[in-house]
Amino acid sequence: MATRFHIGAQHLRGPIESYAKRFDLLEVPLARREGAPAMSVAQMRRWRKAVPPHFDFCVVSGPNVAKLKPGKALDEELAEAQAAIDALQARCFLLRTPAEVTPGNVWRDRMAKLLERIPQDATHVIWEPRGVWEVGDAAVAAKKWGIVLAVDAARDPVPAGPVAYARLPALGETRSYGPSALDRIVTAIGARRDAYVVFETDRALEEAKALRRAAQGVGKKVGGLGRVLRPRATTVKVRDDEQE
Repeated sequence: MATRFHIGAQHLRGPIESYAKRFDLLEVPLARREGAPAMSVAQMRRWRKAVPPHFDFCVVSGPNVAKLKPGKALDEELAEAQAAIDALQARCFLLRTPAEVTPGNVWRDRMAKLLERIPQDATHVIWEPRGVWEVGDAAVAAKKWGIVLAVDAARDPVPAGPVAYARLPALGETRSYGPSALDRIVTAIGARRDAYVVFETDRALEEAKALRRAAQGVGKKVGGLGRVLRPRATTVKVRDDEQE
């Protein structure tokens, strides 16, 4: 199986049309930055029309959803997230839980209840836990919940499954990934249906190009990289066996 790579930078750089010529993945946070207006659904729809069909968006949950605490604030953010997913035709929804969300049973129960409210028809739920979670324990929990665990693919093992989500943070003083490191990342991701990779470095564009070259080198050995296919509607249900 040839892996389809979707690569993006940490933040939007310039107009969305220019960004989409260099990357094919963008995380869209719903949390409002201080002094910045919230993005409207109309603007999200314009973004979707401004990029090619193969371009993927990842909607990042707001802080109240990430905290998993039931209430009006969570309900409102969850509705906002669903509207954003629909407007952007987002293939991923990122739930980045804070350090206060621990492996304790109360938090596991809250996570399970929240996930029951998030449609997983044509959108992957990505989980990026912060704090005391061990990668192995988080991977087991993610598999049980039928979601994808986001990891640092340069440092941590990438959980098995048809979809991988990797975040590549800046590396100390060098703040970049060389060819050997990128080769190791491609190998760590391995063969699967889709791999989403976000570079947080200053040289994200150069590293994205190098990662594609490394992936294409592997793809040639296994028959070439596949074409990204986008569902025509958001009512296509993801089979249970695709989450294994």
